[in-house]
Amino acid sequence: MSVGTARLSPLGAPPPRSLLRSPKGLATALTVLLSLCAATRLLAAAAEVNRYRMRDSLTLSTGFGHPGTLLSISMSLVMMAMLPTAVVFIVWFHRVRVNAGVYARGALRGGPGWAVGVWFVPVVGWTVLPCLIALKVWAASAARLPGKAARTSPAPVFAWAAAFAAAMLASGGASWFAGAAATQDAVDSALLVYAASDLVYAVAAVFAVLLVRRLSALQAAG
Repeated sequence: MSVGTARLSPLGAPPPRSLLRSPKGLATALTVLLSLCAATRLLAAAAEVNRYRMRDSLTLSTGFGHPGTLLSISMSLVMMAMLPTAVVFIVWFHRVRVNAGVYARGALRGGPGWAVGVWFVPVVGWTVLPCLIALKVWAASAARLPGKAARTSPAPVFAWAAAFAAAMLASGGASWFAGAAATQDAVDSALLVYAASDLVYAVAAVFAVLLVRRLSALQAAG
């Protein structure tokens, strides 16, 4: 090679791409979607209470003013908000688990695929298992930070898990109460139980926003 000629790098496989990806974009999307979930749950609760209050009325208005129509519309909005939120949340959950695996350098048990798979396991897959994964992700994400930041409390994980479990229990209780109702009065009263469960879901959505933003910020720090 002549003097002054640049030395070429040896040919070979390209350097491995880092598995780390920022979850902030997904966190922003989830903040919007979870806020919509909370808003639609509040709307559903209001519609259920309104339907209960109007149960004895013989002169119900027609069109969008009809309490039954309002309730149907609110429940449709709940489903429209919930489905995309669930998909984006699982994608975000998998992303932060992949990042945590890089931070912990293989110390976490189970592969990142479990961050998706647990949501298809009945009962514990929607409560206990996601909480355990989130705690490990939180610990791995915080451990790499210096000083007090490494001891950041995982309280948002517990708050989200507890609120979400309470919401599912409340929803199940409302369904059981409505199914066991033997009189029209009991059926009407079930509307108030459903309204209470929707309020708990709204609270769970708020705690989910807190978890998503705090954990995403934790992974973005340092």
